Amino acid sequence: MKHMEDLKITGIDNNRPPIISKKPYIDLVFSLSEKAAEQWCKDFNASFKNDEHKAKISLENCIHIESWVKTMDKIPAHLEALKIKVAECNILFNDQQNAIAEAASNSGKKEEDLQGPQGQLNQIISKLDFN
Repeated sequence: MKHMEDLKITGIDNNRPPIISKKPYIDLVFSLSEKAAEQWCKDFNASFKNDEHKAKISLENCIHIESWVKTMDKIPAHLEALKIKVAECNILFNDQQNAIAEAASNSGKKEEDLQGPQGQLNQIISKLDFN
């Protein structure tokens, strides 16, 4: 599985630009530099569960971050918060992929065999702290 070091927000989705409307908020749809892995998207969505900045990424396309702000002056700070989350998810995803690769090399199994539920179980087990 490839790493996500370079995944970043590149701009606003050209097909869904922000518009002023009668809604009490402004919808924002940001584009990523490339399609993210499904696990990356799940981690990204989970990271906003209790966050003041609401955002989500569709598991179907994994390339557009959908979010909103109450007023237009909040857009720059919102973007900065999203960029931080993207970087954090890149690190988390890479750590997960490294754990899968390490488990594969330690067990002699192919990396592909350790994706999905078995890979997730291996990750959890490898991170247990028995001290």
